[in-house]
Amino acid sequence: GKAQCFIYEPNETEYIVVDMRDSISIYKGKKEVTTKVKQIQGTINSSLYQTLVDKKASPMLAIEMANVYAWTIDFYSIQKGDNFNVVYEERYVDDEFIGVGKVLAANFNHYGKDHFAYRFEQDGIPNYFDENGESMKRAFLKSPLEYGRLTSGFTMRRFHPVQKVNKPHLGTDYAAPTGTPILATGDGVVIESAYKKYNGNYVKIKHNSTYTTQYLHMSKRNAKVGQRVKQGEVIGYVGSTGLATGPHVCYRFWKHGQQVNHLKEETPPADPVTKNNFPQFELLKDSLNKKMKPADLVS
Repeated sequence: GKAQCFIYEPNETEYIVVDMRDSISIYKGKKEVTTKVKQIQGTINSSLYQTLVDKKASPMLAIEMANVYAWTIDFYSIQKGDNFNVVYEERYVDDEFIGVGKVLAANFNHYGKDHFAYRFEQDGIPNYFDENGESMKRAFLKSPLEYGRLTSGFTMRRFHPVQKVNKPHLGTDYAAPTGTPILATGDGVVIESAYKKYNGNYVKIKHNSTYTTQYLHMSKRNAKVGQRVKQGEVIGYVGSTGLATGPHVCYRFWKHGQQVNHLKEETPPADPVTKNNFPQFELLKDSLNKKMKPADLVS
């Protein structure tokens, strides 16, 4: 017979209808999305991804957790024995799971230290704060990559894989596939964007009178000298240019003109919960703490 309607669904929630039953009409619509609050906890044996899969949770939760802790935990240095407890939303359409929603609260125990995070909306702007109301957001991200793995740390004595000699390595290497976006770890101005024999393609950013960062071995640069960049902005792509054995970014961090180990630096946080909002934050925190307890312990 003759077609009467054509329905196109570009994603799980939106649909477009072409109605041909009389004159042709086209309209868009959205399905109702419902959310369910879930709680999960686990101990890492191999990776956060695998732990979530073993717990029958969506591995996309790992990305959401990494975003919450982007300023406080280097997720490439997660080790066996680290553990987590998280309260989060799952999104459903017609009772079918379509993805992970917001992380509402979490505690990530890394190297034996608890890192609490609570989602709290202050003056209409949502953010994550620790148990004392201090912002989780810092002046610098812990890593210039969203995805990758730490392959070589900051050390005064390392056997160089190309030069075959022991020498200082005053940076941190993160391996990732060629073309992986490299992010500016903080706001600043690009002061160098060039190619050098050992650095390959690199970008250097001055953040303020105290801090400067540099990103080496790019396959391609995406920033020009004098350009102002924001935290999280793509300034280049992972490669193996210069003195490199494989695709990675060597991330270097200066404080008062001296190269330091960025993983050991405590940079200042963003604005905390205000005094006026703190009672409301405390109520939310107490409520979420009850949800973070195992089900059999919740009163």
